[in-house]
Order: sequence, then structure tokens, then C-alpha cells
Amino acid sequence: MEYINHCLPTLKENLAFDEAMLLEREADPTRGNILRVWKMDTLAVAMGSGGKINEEVHYALCRREGVEVQRRSSGGGTVVVGAGCLLYTMVMDSQTDLALGTISGSYERILEPLAKALSRPDREVTRKGISDLALGELKISGSAQQRKRRFILHHGTLLLNMDLTQIPRLLPQPPRQPDYRLDRDHASFTVNLDLTEEEAIDTLRKVFKADIQGTHPPDACIQRSYSERFNDPTWVIRR
Repeated sequence: MEYINHCLPTLKENLAFDEAMLLEREADPTRGNILRVWKMDTLAVAMGSGGKINEEVHYALCRREGVEVQRRSSGGGTVVVGAGCLLYTMVMDSQTDLALGTISGSYERILEPLAKALSRPDREVTRKGISDLALGELKISGSAQQRKRRFILHHGTLLLNMDLTQIPRLLPQPPRQPDYRLDRDHASFTVNLDLTEEEAIDTLRKVFKADIQGTHPPDACIQRSYSERFNDPTWVIRR
């Protein structure tokens, strides 16, 4: 698997880069699988592709405070990202790895080995719901996917040392919740993982055997995703 550690200044630029990785591989399957890790130094809100902005974001507050709100091309719920939250993106070939062929199978294929690798004798990380990782009953990671005919894009987060008080400030209670949440508020539902950024990246690379230096998608492909989707204000507020 290829590996890229590459961060861009804004959430919309990072999401355009991710989509370009997916589209490039869908057009040229010989490129194979890739793991990208990245982070945001400033707070931002990432909605799922089908999210409803007035139900899932305190949008007026975000606008007043200059917090970027963006809509991913992957599904899933709305998350707050920023300093102390490591993000990872995987683009994987479902034809060469049949476990990726279904939604449930692909989450199991990706999250179960990651949970095992993040666990320690004094700390068990388990998969919860369909797409979360948790310490006990407290969420440390969420994920979402976009699926093309052959390749899937998997977005994931890892809470390392983020200011978790920002989550309930910027997001209301989500309209859709996994059963294990039990309607707990954000502050009672999330926790940071006692892991450095370097340790988290090393774990991701080892689990997914990402040891080949990756190359960036062509600038034209990134710019097309950026201009046609993520830099279009109507994309964000369409629902």
C-alpha cells in the first residue's frame, strides 16, 4: 500500500485531495491502494454527504466564529476536527480484496485490525456500531465511506488530544445515533486516546502495511474536485 502524509490549509482542499485520490484510482486501477494521514490546525466541521446542515451544525455560530463547515463526499455523520484529531483516508480496491465488497464487510476489514493494534493490556479498543472505535463505551474514532464501482474511499478520525469541549459547542445532538450512544451528549460520549500523533501514524502504517512512498493525484484532478464540488457554496448548503 502507498503512503502519503500531506496536509492542506483548509478542509475543502483536503477533501478535494481525497476525492481526487479515489477518482484517479477508479480511472487507473493499476495505482492500487493508498493510505493518507492528515490533520487540521484550526477547528472545522465536516458533514456527511447526506447531512442536513440546520439539524447537524450550529451553523450561525460557526459562521460568526469563522469555523469552516464543509460537506464530505463520503457518508456518515457530522464531526468536528482540529488540533489533536488525526485524520486518515484510505482508497482501497474491492476487486482485489473481496472483504471490501460490502459495506459491513469493509468496515470489519478496516476497523477490526486497527482496534486490535490500538489496544494495550490496560486499554481495550473495540469496534462499536458499524463504523466507530471506542474505549469502553466512549468513542475515540468515527469513519465513513464513499463507494465507486471498484474502489472505496474510507475516511477515519482518531481523537488523540483534542479539545473535546468544542464538539457540543459547534454541533447539536445528532439526529442519527448508534445504539451504544444511548442519547449521551457529545461530552459524555467521546474521549481522547492516550497516544501521540507519531504513535498513531506508525500504528496505521503497520496495520495496513503502507510502506511504499505514494504520489499525489494530478493537480488537474484535484482542481476539478475542488472547483466543481468543494469550493461551490451550494454544495455545503444543499441540504
